[in-house]
Amino acid sequence: MAKRRQAQGWVQVAAIILAALLLVAAVYGVMEWQKNRPSTPVRDVQIEVASAGVTLDVEPYTVCELDEECAGGQPPTMTLDPATVTVTVPREIADGSWRLLTIYDDPAANNEIVFTSGEAATQDVEAVTDSGAKLVVAEVSALAIDKGDDGEEIPVIATWSIGFE
Repeated sequence: MAKRRQAQGWVQVAAIILAALLLVAAVYGVMEWQKNRPSTPVRDVQIEVASAGVTLDVEPYTVCELDEECAGGQPPTMTLDPATVTVTVPREIADGSWRLLTIYDDPAANNEIVFTSGEAATQDVEAVTDSGAKLVVAEVSALAIDKGDDGEEIPVIATWSIGFE
């Protein structure tokens, strides 16, 4: 009987060790999957801008390799709400550092806010400052990784821009 209890004890210990190993393997597998899963290409990531009761999905204005300039053309425009404009970035942007530049019709009112990784995904911006300056452009920029024509990963600066009327 003592041998039977001892054998049962070893079976329980072995079962606990096996369960712990399975749990560790599952956690490791999920972490590897998260690390290696394909992400949305930065050219396909959109931000949301809400003003005057309208929400607009904005595509990147420019996606440029580091230390290179590239023309962006004309940014989309929307009606300016007299109170606030809300800028919302998706998880892909909010998980890294990003910058919000607000340009007003009075250069003294221009402002830049830099967000660190995971700090914020939404920011309200004054449409009209206390001094009466009106928001003209809001611009979000973030460092990202893109794939070149040869499939090689390259660092880029992605910029989303929206003008206000």
